[in-house]
Amino acid sequence: MLRGVIGLLVAWGAALGGAGGVAHAQSVEAFLSGETTSCPSCDLSGQSLKRLDLTGANLAGANLSGASFHRSNLTDADLTNADLTYANLNAAVLVNADFTGANLTGALFYEANASGATFAGANLSEARLRKTRLILADLSGANLTAADLEEARATNASFVDAVLDGANLYLAVVSRANLSGSTARQATFVEASLRGTIFSGAVLIGSDFYKADLGDADLSGADFRGTRLLAAIMRNANEDGALFAGAIMPDNNVYPQP
Repeated sequence: MLRGVIGLLVAWGAALGGAGGVAHAQSVEAFLSGETTSCPSCDLSGQSLKRLDLTGANLAGANLSGASFHRSNLTDADLTNADLTYANLNAAVLVNADFTGANLTGALFYEANASGATFAGANLSEARLRKTRLILADLSGANLTAADLEEARATNASFVDAVLDGANLYLAVVSRANLSGSTARQATFVEASLRGTIFSGAVLIGSDFYKADLGDADLSGADFRGTRLLAAIMRNANEDGALFAGAIMPDNNVYPQP
């Protein structure tokens, strides 16, 4: 009797699993055929999704690793907690898209427009964001370790508590952004526009600010020890409580150790 009950339970579980697999396959097929833009938790890894209109798409929790969204429109799309490792988002429109908690390790964003997008808590380590528009984007708590943001435009963006260790922001425009509480050790800010940006409490040890514009910036309580600030513009910057020991200052003098 007991064996019969167990057998029925196993068969019932297998049937449910099979039904779930069929439903998933149908969802993927419907998405790929263009019948729907909703495919949460779907496995679309490695798929070519180029030049598609995916405005408002629901891809929350989906496996999109290695997928290509080159020049696709993902405006207002939900990609929360999605796996986008090494995905291609070059030249994509990502305006107001939600990438909260997504894994974007090594993802490509060259010339993408992610203005107003949310990357809160996302993993963007080693992501390629050259010339990406991140105006008013929310990258609070994001991991941008070794990310490439050369010539990115992140005016008024939030990097609060973000990690930017080893990141490249050469020639980036990050004016009036908020980097308070962020960590950016050994990062490159060479010739970056950081005018009016908030660095309060940020840890910037060993970073390079050569010829960067820090005019009107809030540097209060920030740790600039060992940085290179040679030829940087610091006019009207708030330096209250900032640490500069060992830093090469704008006039090429080394700030004395305490």
